[in-house]
Amino acid sequence: MSSITNDKITERLWEQLLDFIEDGRVIPVIGQELLSLEINGEKTLLYRYLAKQLGKRLQIDMQPEDTLNSVACRYLSEGGQREDIYPELKRAMSALVDVNPPAALVKLCEITPLKLFVTTCFDSLLASTLNQVRYNGTDKTQVLSFSPGSNSDLPDSIEQLDRATVFHLFGKLSVVPEYAVTDEDVLEFMHALQSRSSRPEQLFDALIKQNLMIVGCPLSDWLGRFFVRLGKKERLIISSGKTDFLVGDHLSDEVHFSEFLRSFSNRTKVFPLSSIDFIDELHSRWIQRHPLSQPVQAIVDSPIQVVEKMQKGAVFLSYASEDRAAVMLIRDALEQAGIDVWFDRNPDALRAGDDFEARIKANIDKCSMFIVILSRQTTTPNPRFFRIEWNYAQDLAARYPDNRRFIIPVVIDDTPPDASTIPDKFRRLHWEKLPSGQSNEAFVSDIKTLYREYQRQLLQPA
Repeated sequence: MSSITNDKITERLWEQLLDFIEDGRVIPVIGQELLSLEINGEKTLLYRYLAKQLGKRLQIDMQPEDTLNSVACRYLSEGGQREDIYPELKRAMSALVDVNPPAALVKLCEITPLKLFVTTCFDSLLASTLNQVRYNGTDKTQVLSFSPGSNSDLPDSIEQLDRATVFHLFGKLSVVPEYAVTDEDVLEFMHALQSRSSRPEQLFDALIKQNLMIVGCPLSDWLGRFFVRLGKKERLIISSGKTDFLVGDHLSDEVHFSEFLRSFSNRTKVFPLSSIDFIDELHSRWIQRHPLSQPVQAIVDSPIQVVEKMQKGAVFLSYASEDRAAVMLIRDALEQAGIDVWFDRNPDALRAGDDFEARIKANIDKCSMFIVILSRQTTTPNPRFFRIEWNYAQDLAARYPDNRRFIIPVVIDDTPPDASTIPDKFRRLHWEKLPSGQSNEAFVSDIKTLYREYQRQLLQPA
C-alpha cells in the first residue's frame, strides 16, 4: 500500500493536500467512521448504535461486533422480509433528537473551500452540520441522493455550484429500500452507478477531475478497489496526474487491498492514521493557515436536530405538541405500510436563524395528504402554531379539484365535530376515529391507496 511513512514525505503530502484544498480541487468522500456521537450519555459511532437499535426492533440476538449488514443478513436468514428493515431503521434514526454534531464533521465543514461532499452514509448529519457551521442553522445545503433508477446527478458542474452540496452516493434514509444497508445493496448501487441509463455523469466528471479525499469509509478489499477506480478516467495502471488520498480505521488490515494499490495505483496515498485523527490533524493545519473567529467547541456543543428533509409526496401530520405520543403511533403504522411520513417533532419550539413558518408551508405544498390530528388540545382558544398549518392547508385545498382528498381529519379522543374552535372546513369532512392514536387496518389501507395514487400521478407527464 502507498502508505506515508517518511517524515519528509508525510509533510510534503500534507502541504500538497492543503494547497489542493485552497485551490478548490478536493472532493471529500466520507463514511461512517467519522460519525462519533454522544447518545444517552455514551460515546458511540452512529452506525454501531443503529445496528443495535435495528437488532432490538427486529428481535435479533445481537453480537458485540454486529454491523447493520450482519443484523440485516441474520434477520433475512431467519425468514424476515427485506422490506421490514428500512422503515425500522428510519424509526431508529428518527428517535435521535437534538444530538450534538460529530466533532469531525464540524471540523471538516469549517474548511470552507470544500464545496461538494460525497457521502457513503444515508443519514442527514453531514447536511445538518453544514447548515449549522456555514449557514447559522438555516436549511441552505443542497442535498442530492442517488438510487438505482433515480437518474439523480449534480445539476451543474462543480465550478458552478453556488452552495455547499451533499451527494448521497448510496441513497438517503427512507421508509422504502432506496438506500444501502446490506453489502448486497451496496453491490446493486455500484452496478447502477455504472449503468449507461442511470450513471450520474456530472458527478463522475467531478470525481475524475478533482483530487479525492476518501475518509472514514469502511473499505473492504472489493469496495476499496471500486472507490479507487471511481476517481480515475483511465485504467489505474496507466493513470497519472492527480493524487487521491485515502484514510480509514482498518485499511492496514486489508492485506490484499494493500498489495493491489502497491501494484496498480501508486498515485493513491494512504495516511496511516485513524479517520478522526486525520480530520483533527487536517483541521489543525488548516487553522494554522486560516484562523477561525469561532471555536469549534462552541458549535460541537450546540445540538442539531437529526431531521430529514420532507420528500415530495410524503404524508404531513399536523398536531398539537401535547399529542406527540399518539401521533408517533400513527406515524409508525403508516411507515410500516411503506408510506413516507413527515411531522415536526416540536411544533411549538422557536428556531433561531430559521424561517420555520416558510419551511413548514413549503412542506405542506409538497405533501400528498394533510392529516390533521384533532383532540381536546386543539380546541384551546390560545394562539398555537398548528393553526398556521391548518389555515395554509385549507388555502391549498381550495386550489385542488373537489374530488381530491387532501385534508383528512383524524380525532384521537372524544372531541366533538361541532367544537367551536374547529374550522368549518374540517367539520364538513369525514373524521377518522383513532383513539389514542391506535390505527386500524382500514385506515392504513385507505391512506396507502391515496398515497400510491399520488405517486402514480407524479410519474405522469405534466
